[in-house]
Amino acid sequence: MIGKESHRSIAQRLQQDAFWFRQRGALLSFMILGLMLLFLSLFLGERFVSTTNIANLAGQLAPLFLVSLGQTFVLLGAGFDLSVGAVISLTTAILTLDFPDVFKLPLAIAAAVTVGLVNGVGCVYLRVHPIIMTLATSSIVQGVALILLPTPGGIAPQVLVTAASGTLFGLPAGFYWIIAAAALSIWVVHGTKYGVRLYATGENPQSAWINGINAPSIRISTYVISAMCAAIAGAYLTGRLASGDPNVGIALGLDSILGAALGGTLLSGGVGGPIGTIAGVLIIGLLNNGLNLANISPYYQFVFKGAMLIAAVSLFRRKEAGL
Repeated sequence: MIGKESHRSIAQRLQQDAFWFRQRGALLSFMILGLMLLFLSLFLGERFVSTTNIANLAGQLAPLFLVSLGQTFVLLGAGFDLSVGAVISLTTAILTLDFPDVFKLPLAIAAAVTVGLVNGVGCVYLRVHPIIMTLATSSIVQGVALILLPTPGGIAPQVLVTAASGTLFGLPAGFYWIIAAAALSIWVVHGTKYGVRLYATGENPQSAWINGINAPSIRISTYVISAMCAAIAGAYLTGRLASGDPNVGIALGLDSILGAALGGTLLSGGVGGPIGTIAGVLIIGLLNNGLNLANISPYYQFVFKGAMLIAAVSLFRRKEAGL
């Protein structure tokens, strides 16, 4: 009995050590986030800490949170998904089509799942590089979105408008979308066997396969999860705008990768997770919000984002296999 308890304690300790090792980038990201909060609070004062600004920030960041959490799954599996922005655009186009609302959301989810499956199968079984594969599907999907909705317009389902634009207990709807998505992602990655298999696959797919993990299926599933998160982000944006926009998701493709990378998720897979992505997305949101409140040209945001992505990839990188 003592031996069993000892082995169990050792296993638990090893799991805890592995958890903190994989989240080492997240700790640094939260430190940076804390410094940004302090600086912006002191520099911008009430303009930044006002209830109105915080509520607007939650509403603006919700779609980026959703798509970045999905992107985190792909990156953990050593993949890359550039098609998420196009999936968001396609979702808004489908949700504003002129047919019964009851069919729109299931159709949008089905379309997203199809895109995810195509990406996953192409990357895993056809051995097309993830950047090339998802860039190609992004072009195709964006084209379909423009065919369905050539110009912004249409009417969003009322249920989505209410769910994305309303308030509950004084907090904007976007806040609850963020909390729900973050809690579910953290549970899946850190509280299920799927998460263990995902980390193993990202660290070393061949070793995972040898140890009985169906690494190809895990990798394909990450693309499906990413596409579904993008569809949910598209649904939120459709409700928030109360209409469709075939180009609304373009900017979120790169930002989703940046959010995950700033949170310490390695682009080579196996290290990081949704906890760090929360910090990464908040860093992006605070940067944009601070520049806007300081009346600095929004064009500088592109400069800062590119520089931050280079810095994140340089700082959070694997030095050896499995680390």
